Order: sequence, then C-alpha cells, then structure tokens
Amino acid sequence: MGDVPVLDPLPAHDLKLNPHAPHPGFAWLIGIPSDWALLDTNPESWQRSAARLVDDRFLGRRLRAAERRAVLDFVEQLVADCQRAGAALSLVQLGRLSTGAVGSAGLHLGWFDSAPQPAGLALVRQTLPRTGTVEEVEAPAGPGLLHRDVASTVPPGGLARVRSTVLQLFLPLPGTTWTAVLSAATPHPEMDQVLTDVIVAVGRSITPADADGATPTEADGGTPTGPHDAAEQGRGGAAEQGCGGG
Repeated sequence: MGDVPVLDPLPAHDLKLNPHAPHPGFAWLIGIPSDWALLDTNPESWQRSAARLVDDRFLGRRLRAAERRAVLDFVEQLVADCQRAGAALSLVQLGRLSTGAVGSAGLHLGWFDSAPQPAGLALVRQTLPRTGTVEEVEAPAGPGLLHRDVASTVPPGGLARVRSTVLQLFLPLPGTTWTAVLSAATPHPEMDQVLTDVIVAVGRSITPADADGATPTEADGGTPTGPHDAAEQGRGGAAEQGCGGG
C-alpha cells in the first residue's frame, strides 16, 4: 500500500449524523482522513450543506456550471443512497483527476447488530459474497476482513453503467454484538489504491471509547456520547450497510 493517510479526530461539535441509522449503545471512536469531507446525510440539514460542500472543495479552482451541477447531482444521489442504506457516517472526496475530469469517491460507515450472536469473523465470512477477494486486516480493536470486488454500477448523478471497484471492510468489536462495516466504491482506476489505503486506515482507527481498555457492552450500562449519540437505535443487515461512490 502507499503512504498511510493522515487521520484527524472526529469533531464532536457541529457534527450531525443520520439519527435513523443503527448504532451501538456505547461510545466509539473513529479517525477520518484529513483531506476528505464529511457528508451530511441528516434528513433535516443535508440540503443546506450540499452546495457549501461542493463550493468549499473546489474553492479557487475553476468549475464550469455543468460540472458543478453534475457534482451537486452526485452529492444529492449519494445522500439518498446512504440514507436508504442506513449509513451512520459518510465521507466524500471530490477533486480533479489526472485527466482533468472531476472525480469523486465515497466512504461510508454502517453498523450491523448480530444479536443474539456475538460479533466475529466467522459470522462475517457467512455474509460475504462468493465473488471477489478477501484479506484479513489487523486492527487495535481486533481483526477485520477486507472484501474487494468489481461491479457494473451507475454512479450517483450518472446515467451510464461503469466498472467500479467496490470495497467493504468488516470489523467485529470483540465482546459485543456489533460489527462496523466500512464501504467505498469508485469508477476511477487511479483512485483504487487511495481508496484501499483510506478504508484500511479508517478501519484501524475504530475502537470503543473506554478509558480502562475494556470493551463496554450495553449490559454494562454503556451509553452513546459525543457525535455518536443518535436519537434512535436499530438493527441493520450487513448487506444493507454500503452506499456507492462515483
């Protein structure tokens, strides 16, 4: 892999996650790539922030009206996809490729509750498709599995089907019934390695927020805090956690 991406602490203030997405009943920590932008998927606020996101990402760089409209369409469709998939947290990368065309990619975090079964790699392997490749990833929270595949998809905001690289990283949190599911996709081959490096780095940063080093469980009375405190809790299927990027 290439250079390890620089990760920043997730800002607990001024951050709104989708309150309808499944999430654990305990606090958890995650790092985000410093050059990626948080995607607001909250039903109450995403429309106000979409235009600001696009303009901020291309600040000082010429963006034609047609290109800006296409990027806004991409963001709008990506938000809708992530809302349907139950993504708790989404990141987006927008910029120009080496060809001069506008490129984009999404990285999304969802949570899968396997209760009453404890989270673990054996359970994850049962849910993986038979296509693609799988490799084990070591992380502070425990081992995870990275699944890589290709698919013919219509990117958000696009009209034609394209060949996309699709990545999913499954990270079961030991001692709980929760598995973090990171997903990413891009139709741009030059972003394949970038996406791989980022999804692995972010996956390795996910840990339960417990000062004593023990993994808290809902039975211990743990409660969500900071940016991960959502209004409702729920359960999602592992196959439903991903949303696309393009």
